[in-house]
Amino acid sequence: MGNAQQYRVTLLEECHARDILQWKYRAPYDFYNPPQDDRTEEYVKLFLKPELAFHAVLDAENNFVGFCSYGIDGQVRGGDYSEEALDIGVGMKPELTGQGRGVIFMQAIVNHAIAHLEPRKLRLTVANFNRRAFRLYEQMGFERIDEFSDDDFSVPYTILMREAVVA
Repeated sequence: MGNAQQYRVTLLEECHARDILQWKYRAPYDFYNPPQDDRTEEYVKLFLKPELAFHAVLDAENNFVGFCSYGIDGQVRGGDYSEEALDIGVGMKPELTGQGRGVIFMQAIVNHAIAHLEPRKLRLTVANFNRRAFRLYEQMGFERIDEFSDDDFSVPYTILMREAVVA
């Protein structure tokens, strides 16, 4: 499996945003598929908005393996985000999921956040069906703190948190 140094986190570029918009996950993870409509340029601009803090995760050969966001993009409408914490959103390239890479992928994302953003706590919001994500996040010390249904589609979610210590 290796270690988190195999991945590095850097600002997301336009080519990464365009790549993400082509991703297709298999069910039940197709829930995370990007929209397939004629607003590609609008979505690319969203990924590049500095306030959404999207970052690319690259492997040792500089291949794009996934992305993360630090801040409001990691929140889901309807959740209670009143406690101070850094929200993290993540996505791994579909063909790389389920291969045991999650721990080092998340370690790189968490370690980057701690080194560059200095949060006290880290928070993730996960759709309840995503058992694979729960196993990974709990293995990394995140604890479930709240459940809710989103305001838009009534999808059940869980919020997890942990102290911001290097993974």
